[in-house]
Amino acid sequence: MVTETSYTLISIRLNEQEFHNIFDKYYVALCLFANQYTENEETSADIVQDSFAKLWQIRNDFFYLHQVKAFLYTAVRNKALNELEHSKVVFEYAQKIIEKKKDSFFHDAVVEEETYRILAEAIDKLPNQMKAIMQLAMEGKKNAEIAERLNVSVETVHTLKKMAYKKLRVYLKEYYYFLILFYMSSQ
Repeated sequence: MVTETSYTLISIRLNEQEFHNIFDKYYVALCLFANQYTENEETSADIVQDSFAKLWQIRNDFFYLHQVKAFLYTAVRNKALNELEHSKVVFEYAQKIIEKKKDSFFHDAVVEEETYRILAEAIDKLPNQMKAIMQLAMEGKKNAEIAERLNVSVETVHTLKKMAYKKLRVYLKEYYYFLILFYMSSQ
């Protein structure tokens, strides 16, 4: 029940009906107020609803309408500022993750390119037919495709590939631990 006193203070008994009246009267204004901070209507509405929920929990602490209004505007402002701070933390965290992924992508690209370069150099040391077979295999060609392209039998491709792998193990022996360490540092 709202009554006017001689000091123009409006006393209030915050029962359910009066709470609904205050909600109806201030909800839209408080949403607009919150939106000045958050610039997001849904977030602003959530903040205002949370503030009204808090008001209902502590409704017996208020004797005058101006106290209720002051509480609501202060609560909305504080929750909006907290939301901004939270959003800032989330944004900064997301930026850190993006930077890590950029660094990881760069590192992975370097590892891949360096590995490819070392392997290509080793393949270049192979005899011509083995070299051609391994280059086509590096392109993802199957043995039958390689055989058809080089005009040799599939068995010849298979045999020369086996020989090439043995030679490549010898050529790449000195890089073996380097490549494993390089790979492990990217994990």
